[in-house]
Amino acid sequence: MELKIKDLLAMEPMKNAEIIAGQAFNDNVIQGVTIMEGPDIADWIKGGEVILTSLYSIRNFTENELKEFIGKLAAKRVSALIIKKFNPEFIEQLLAIGKKYRMPIIELPNSVPFVDVMYPIMGELFNNQVIKLQYYKEIHDRFTALSLAGEGLEKIIYTLEELIGNPVALFDRNFNPIISTYPNLEKFQMVEKVHFYEQTSGIKYPHYRQIVKYPEQKNIGHQIVVPIDTLNHNKMYLLIGENNNSLGELDLIAVENAVTSLSLELMKQFAVAEVEKKYKNDLIEELISGRFQSMEAVFEKANVIGWDLTGAFTTVLFKINRSEDGVIKQKSGLSDRNHFVVSEAIHHYLPNGIISTKSNLFIILWKVEKISKNDKSVINEIKKIALSIQTLIKRQIKDIDVQVGIGNAIDDISGIRKSYREAHDALDLGATLNGLASITTFSELGIFRLLRNIEDASALKQFIPQSLGELLAYQQANHADLLNTLKIFLECNQNAAQTAKQLFVHYKTVVYRLERIKEITGMDFDDSEEMLSVRVGLKIHELIQRKN
Repeated sequence: MELKIKDLLAMEPMKNAEIIAGQAFNDNVIQGVTIMEGPDIADWIKGGEVILTSLYSIRNFTENELKEFIGKLAAKRVSALIIKKFNPEFIEQLLAIGKKYRMPIIELPNSVPFVDVMYPIMGELFNNQVIKLQYYKEIHDRFTALSLAGEGLEKIIYTLEELIGNPVALFDRNFNPIISTYPNLEKFQMVEKVHFYEQTSGIKYPHYRQIVKYPEQKNIGHQIVVPIDTLNHNKMYLLIGENNNSLGELDLIAVENAVTSLSLELMKQFAVAEVEKKYKNDLIEELISGRFQSMEAVFEKANVIGWDLTGAFTTVLFKINRSEDGVIKQKSGLSDRNHFVVSEAIHHYLPNGIISTKSNLFIILWKVEKISKNDKSVINEIKKIALSIQTLIKRQIKDIDVQVGIGNAIDDISGIRKSYREAHDALDLGATLNGLASITTFSELGIFRLLRNIEDASALKQFIPQSLGELLAYQQANHADLLNTLKIFLECNQNAAQTAKQLFVHYKTVVYRLERIKEITGMDFDDSEEMLSVRVGLKIHELIQRKN
């Protein structure tokens, strides 16, 4: 398809011509032909031309001027210089310089007019251009038909492989394979990345080449990688392995049209996903708000998008919080990339999950087996998966934290509103008690569920018993030790020996501290009602401290 110097030498007018320098570069591609009229030719040629010259216009050049002149032509990537000999000494200098700049120099007999060389070259270039245009139209029509028929990404990839005779693959932004026509293409080890390579400069899209090793082959391989941007900034990569042959001009036309077709298909998928996402968000909003006409209507809408809403569920909320300058702050205005990474991580662990989004909140209706009230295995499994999702997100984005709130399980989807409110309470109170990267279940909140509804700190303090107030007001150095000992003592059901183990101190130390608490506060550890008041008071104190 491409016209090269070796093809030129095979033409009838060139049968008596001789390549006198740069014989190793007769694969240079010819993109044009012109006659040199003056020494300023390098200023207006485009590159890739064959230049015909009698050398008359540069006959008086010094050796340095000749070097500079040939250097300019080489910089413009001139394919070859066709000359007619007139001064043997000048020719000798020219050959040495041409060899240095890797430029073929061809001597044409004086009896052959330049036009006899020009016209065949121009004819071949014109014919090649017509062939390329015809091929471009055929390929363009073929890929357009695939796009209009909605054949999808896989059909586009396999069509490209058929056209270029080389394996093709599509990778996601993390270079995980999505579609591949050859399994080995998915497994390679990078040897070197080459950002510019002249043989693939025909692809109009930004691209690069890479040298790789395949696990089952000893020889190295070459790949062309074309990044494809989508509307949601989710970059994908088209990868072409030059396993069978190097890509030619017509192959590059096929690649260019395939990239355009892939971009359109990804754009269409994004648009469909956005419509589907809105539909899903609206349906979940109806459920969690309780504003739906009937359960029959809910199930009809769910069937449209393939959701199975039968059985037991719990609501799980993932909330994105951003950390700035070392201080964690809750924000709803987060970048598209943050939102995408969180969404991708959730879908990685829950590929068939019932998921919707609301600003910086991801709402998941988590399908569970029906469990007894005392069975914590399902909740523990949810917490385990949630932790894995948090870890995956943190690996990719360091400046955000994702908090998780988990509601109680409900027997059927009609009660999801209650589970959603519980998950929201777990988020809000979990942020106060455990921080903005916590995983909190509603069932673990205990008495805090009652206390969270009282916003006024002074009103909360009224529920702290006087005896505990005395200890909180105690200003001596061991104040914190006494308070912590009391808290652990009550958590251990007033078992002093167990308390000592928990605190890693001697039993007598615990007994001494308990006696000091009695002296300071007048507490009666045998009075069950007072101890209940003290327990509640400690929770109130903890809540106030965390809010502050």
